[in-house]
Amino acid sequence: MRLIFVIFILLILSDLNAQSDSAKVHFNGQLVGWTTAQFENPFMLQPGGRFVPTLTGKFELKSNSYFDFEASLNMNGSITIEDMSKSTLTGDIKPYRVWARYATDKIEIRAGLQKINFGQAKMFRPLMWFDGMDVRDPLQLTDGVYGVLGKYFFENNANLWLWGLIGNENRKGWEMFGTEKWKPEVGGRIELPVLNGEMAMTTHYRKVYAINMLSSAWNDYRLLAENRIGLDGKWDLGVGLWFESSTTITEKNWIMVPRFQDMLNVGVDYTLPVGNGLGVTFEYLRYHAGDNFFTKGNTANLIGSMFSYPVTMMDNLSAMFFYIPNQSALYNYVTWNRNYDKWSIYAIGYWNPVNTQMLLFQTGNTNLFAGKGVQVMLSYNF
Repeated sequence: MRLIFVIFILLILSDLNAQSDSAKVHFNGQLVGWTTAQFENPFMLQPGGRFVPTLTGKFELKSNSYFDFEASLNMNGSITIEDMSKSTLTGDIKPYRVWARYATDKIEIRAGLQKINFGQAKMFRPLMWFDGMDVRDPLQLTDGVYGVLGKYFFENNANLWLWGLIGNENRKGWEMFGTEKWKPEVGGRIELPVLNGEMAMTTHYRKVYAINMLSSAWNDYRLLAENRIGLDGKWDLGVGLWFESSTTITEKNWIMVPRFQDMLNVGVDYTLPVGNGLGVTFEYLRYHAGDNFFTKGNTANLIGSMFSYPVTMMDNLSAMFFYIPNQSALYNYVTWNRNYDKWSIYAIGYWNPVNTQMLLFQTGNTNLFAGKGVQVMLSYNF
């Protein structure tokens, strides 16, 4: 993969026909600080910060094409204080995005560490295959994947995606197990206009590094073939309507990995003519895992709603409510944010169950939104 990336860059550089005034390189980034307080027993306080320095560049080429790149780091740290006595310090520095792209009016090829996401759902995303974006995170930060992504754009607004990934051993999105690091993952997606909306079909193949949970031996695992199929669509019928589905089929095995994992999301949104306009969104997700498609096995249902109201040109109020019938659990979030040219301020209040975790965030970070609490966040973009 590294060799392919180097060859790709050399081919692009050999085609450069840029003058000094057509080459644009910029240094920018984001600086974030936050404090989260959980009013539970024990009381917990977590101040933290994040710095994402970013270098971007764009070079105009001949024949209406261009070459651009992005390189950025994710530098973050936090200290968790329990009952104002016990404290835990954590921190990390890692690449955030390192990619280069060649594009024309018809094709786009991007290689390196990048974000790949698609689909129509807003809260519960069955097609969250390669990212871990949390709807509760106002900054929408997520790790990327190493690979090559190609896109072709047709005259009728249809488009075709093809990708190959390698070196991504950690779990991504909904994955139960990570991927065999040096075995490639391949897939594709086609998006088509349908009536006054669009539909898309997506597929992906990888080798799962599946560990036997019932064994005490550290090396009791098997590489299993996994295929995914996704189907999604969205239409504007006065209200916005969409659906998003995903089915994961794992090779038959002996280590308690479900053969089928299938998810179905349906959603609707509309802006009510109340004051400055009240945005309303509702979604329903059904998750199933078992040896049969859609039936038997284990099932979970999630119901979500979002409300957004622009109080002024600079201030916005929003609320999210999630309900899990299987657990009789209700999750509540209220957010106020103010935006300036470079500064953004967020204040989040939440009231949630203490000992449960929402299914859609099962592969995310530590749950900072358990119980009752508040979070204040300040973001500066330069």
